[in-house]
This record gives sequence, C-alpha cells and structure tokens, in this order.
Amino acid sequence: MDDGPRQITDAASLVEPLTGVHVRRLGADDGFATMSIRGSTSAQVSVLLAGVPLTGGADPTLDLSTLPLWPGSQARVYRSFAPATLGPGSLGGTLALDPPRASAPTATEVWAAVGSFGARRLRVGDVRAVGDARVVTALSASRSDGDFAYVDPFASANAGHDVIVARENAGHAAINGLVSWSLPVRFGERAGALSVTTMAQARRQQLPGPLAQPTPFARLDSNRELAAIELSVAGGPGAWIARAWGRREDLRLRDDVTLATAALSPSHSDDAIVATGGAFGWRGRPREALRVEARVDGSGERFAPGAFSGAAPPAGATRASAGGGVDVEWRARDEWALAGAARIDAWRDVSADASVDATELHPSGHVGTEIGAGPFTFATHAGAVARPPSFVERYGNRGSFIGDPRLRPESAWTGDAGVRFADRIGAVRVAIDLAFFATYADDLITFVNVGAYGRAKATNIGRARLLGAEADVRARVAALEVRAAYTGLSTTNLADCNYTSGACERPPLPGRPTHDLVADVAYAIGPVRVRWGLDVVAGITTSLTGDVGVRARMLHSTGAQLDVPGVRGLRVALDVRNVFDARVATYEGALGPVREPIGDMYQYPLPGRSFLLSARLAR
Repeated sequence: MDDGPRQITDAASLVEPLTGVHVRRLGADDGFATMSIRGSTSAQVSVLLAGVPLTGGADPTLDLSTLPLWPGSQARVYRSFAPATLGPGSLGGTLALDPPRASAPTATEVWAAVGSFGARRLRVGDVRAVGDARVVTALSASRSDGDFAYVDPFASANAGHDVIVARENAGHAAINGLVSWSLPVRFGERAGALSVTTMAQARRQQLPGPLAQPTPFARLDSNRELAAIELSVAGGPGAWIARAWGRREDLRLRDDVTLATAALSPSHSDDAIVATGGAFGWRGRPREALRVEARVDGSGERFAPGAFSGAAPPAGATRASAGGGVDVEWRARDEWALAGAARIDAWRDVSADASVDATELHPSGHVGTEIGAGPFTFATHAGAVARPPSFVERYGNRGSFIGDPRLRPESAWTGDAGVRFADRIGAVRVAIDLAFFATYADDLITFVNVGAYGRAKATNIGRARLLGAEADVRARVAALEVRAAYTGLSTTNLADCNYTSGACERPPLPGRPTHDLVADVAYAIGPVRVRWGLDVVAGITTSLTGDVGVRARMLHSTGAQLDVPGVRGLRVALDVRNVFDARVATYEGALGPVREPIGDMYQYPLPGRSFLLSARLAR
C-alpha cells in the first residue's frame, strides 16, 4: 500500500485519492461503498483479487467494504482500458487488487487501529522463506457500530429546527485470511515456478436503508472463498503460463417480516455464487524492444438461489464464457512506445426458468502510443469496450428489481490524450499528469422506476456521451509535500430530452459527479509528519431527468504520524476526518431554504467528525 499522507482505513480509501476514480459511500468507513471510473457505473467496473474475478453476471457491482486489505497489498486501477490478458474486459475500467507477493522481501508487519463509531481494525502480514519456498500469511479483521449522528430531514421539517438522531443498524464485523506460497520447479532443463493463493473471509453487515425507508433489522451475512494456482515454465525468450482458479460466495439476508413485505423484499434468503475458470498463454520478449503476452481463457459461473421467505426466489442462472487476447508493446529506446491489445469473447447465459438462452460474441481492443521529449511524455489511447447484462438486469430478482431478457449488451468507443511532466524546478520536484477523455456509449443499461410501487426495471437507455478532464499534481520541496487529484466530468444522455420553452435539453447521466477533488499538504519535521486534506464532490444528480441532485460537499481532514525514536519500525498515527463536523447542506427549495444531510447518494448520510488512531510495527 502506498505510504501516502492519509491513513488507509479500508479498500475504498486505498483507491479514493486516484484520478478518474469516484468512491460512493453509503455511510461510515467499512460500510457499503462502490467505485466508478471516468463516469462509469459501479456495475461497469471489473474487480479482480489475486487475478481472480470478483465481479461477473451474478454480482456485477462489488461492495468495496468486502475487499480485504493486508500489509503489502497493492491496487492498480486501469482507466477505460485494461490488458487483454487480464481476462474479459469491462465498459468502465478495472480494479486489480494484489495481495502481498511471495517474492517480496522477508518481513513481518502488524497494524492496529481504534476509532470513532466503535471502529477496531487489525492487519497482520508475514513473508518468509521455508526451504526453497516463499510463504505469505496474512490476516485482517475489523468491526464497527456505525451509529453516527445525523440531521433527520423529515423530523426537522416537522419540528422547524434541526433534529439530531443516530443512524441505527449500520455496524459490521469481518475477518479475512490469506495463505500464499511460491515454489521453484524444473522440467528437465527448463526452470519454472508454481504458486498457490488461497483466501477465506466472513462478514456480517447491517443494512440501515435510506432515511425515508429505514431497515433497522436487516442484515447480510456473507462468506467468500477463493483459490488460484499458477504454473510458469521457461519457453524460448519468455515463459508458458497455465492458471486455474475457483471462487464461491454465500449470501444470507435476514429482515423483519413486516418491513420486508412492505418493501417488496424477502425477509429471508440464501444465495450461492460459484465460479471457476482457467487460462493458458505465453509472455516474453521475442526481440529486445518487443514485449508480447497472449492467452486463451474460459470460465463458468452459476447463481443458485436457496431458501426464500416473503417473496418468490429469483431464477437461477448460469454463464459460460470463452475468449482470448493478446497484448503487444514495442519500445524504441526510451522516447517512443507503441502498444495495442485485442480480445474476442463469447458469452452464453441460460436461466433456470427458460426465459433466457442467449449467446453473444463481442470483440474489444485498443491501441496507444507514448512519446517522450525531455521531461514531457505525451500519450494517447483509443478503442472499443463492451459489457453483457448481468443476471439481475436480465432476470430481475422478483422483488424490487424487474429484469428484461431482451436487454442488449452495453458497448462504447472511448479515447484519451494526455501529457506528463516530471522534473526538478529549482529545489522543487514536480510531477504533473493531465489527461482528457471522451466516451460514446450505446445501449447503456440503467434501472428506471416503473409502476405504482416504485419497482426498478432494467432498461437500455440508448446513447450517451461522457467527456472529462483529469489532473494529478505532486510536488515536493525539502520537507513539504503537496498532492492533488481532480476529475471533471460532463455527461449527456443523448436518448432523452427535457423540454424547456419548446427546446430539447439533453439531461446528464445520474450518479456521476461533475467535480471530484482530493488534495493533501504534508510537512515533515524529523520523525513527525503532519498533513491537511480537502475533499470536494459536486454535481451529482439522481434522476434520469437531472432535476434531483445530491448536495455538494467540502470536507476537511487532518492527521499526524510519528516514527517512534528508539523503536525500529514503529509508527503511530492519528487521522481526523471532517474536521469541521459538516453534516448538512442548505439549498433553495420551492418553498424556501431546505436542509438535508450531506452524502454520496440521496438519503444516505455521511458521518460528521471522526478519528482513527493507529500503530504499525514493521520488522
């Protein structure tokens, strides 16, 4: 994990400061959170852990709070385009989370923290040699009450003044374990390596619901297990690689019968998701300036609903996929690089109720180039991406979501261009990245409310345009460091109109912020480093017409850390978020000023001031 100015509290905080990335939280840290990249929806982002896909037909949107973190974990975000050899692409980008590597230096690290809202967190990681093998063991655990106070907009409207209440049923408890090992092998004269990664996790998440319809008794119990095995053997100027993986998830929902019935949801459900896959390929350098990686892969996924109470169970479904891809990079000295990737994927979806039996074939790929000129690097990329409908979009869940078996896959053409400057200006080291991107999407899938009961139906809304700019600035002079990441976004639903004075005005796409800024200033004095941070999010709408918005927010944070003198590898840190305890935003309504809680999503408040005190010991 990056040794940045801020404490990494959960997986969401690991990716939150990155350009092009927007994290949507529905509460405090370790609560439900999703991510989007360059204006995508969370369902359009592919997530992998140790190379194993965690998203697919049965679970298109991943809750970031379920991603485990251990010392030595690393996250890579691919904006728009990912390597073809990672597997089937996505419409909105890819998050690849890598656990501690067995090839890392031998070390042991322990991190523990306590904080607001009953937060307790622990991360332990160990890398060591056992004979010829390298072994990694890691453990993480967390819990919280999540019972922060917020301004209730409904009670406040009736009382004529702010009414402060506590968020209920918003806690969690989780534990995650990892064992990974790597062993050198030989096949005759050919050297190779065998690596195995196994992970298991369990989590209990309370589900508070929106402010208008709270769910004080709902909870979700889940567990996830995965395993991956990879064998690499030298072959020519590279290596042959064979890989197999498997994943299983169990989800158990429990809720009050009366409240669940009123919300058209089950009071009890048990679901299972099972997925498995494999790949075979080669990577290497046929020539010194040429790098090639190619692979073929396939996978199968099954959604199996179990016992349901209070609602009819959704249809079980399976998805089989097969595809292949190649990544090529040619580099002329250090000044010019040309790269490309191409994939072709086939999917087949079958539902247990025989409502769907669909087979689809989709090509995707991109090309790009980079040119260096002194301290400047110019880059541009362009290509095509696609995503098939998920199971809930295609079949619904026989509750609050209605599926459409006739949904068409989403597809898009996207491109970007940017420049990077990295150099020393006097005593200041500066690195600046600027990029502009554009996406034209067809058949975007979104849920639209239909009927008197407010059920949401999956619908292809037609064409959309997304334009944006990104800036990442890092500067250091002596003990002073500045970091800032900004994303500006303009979206247009080209398939709809708001008629104002007889003219057609295209509305924005819902859920995308127009402005997203994360900035920090840090200063080190001997073993002490202090920082001040700023987070700004503005311009989110929640309706297809664009007339319902989430209030803009500006939150300040601060922190300090100390490398304890005389104790090798010991660091203590204190981080304070939302320093000025901002909880509400005021806007002009039809009948006068209206105050409502700040949040990333309408009717899901964010907490006020909070702190986290941590200690890390690394040896």
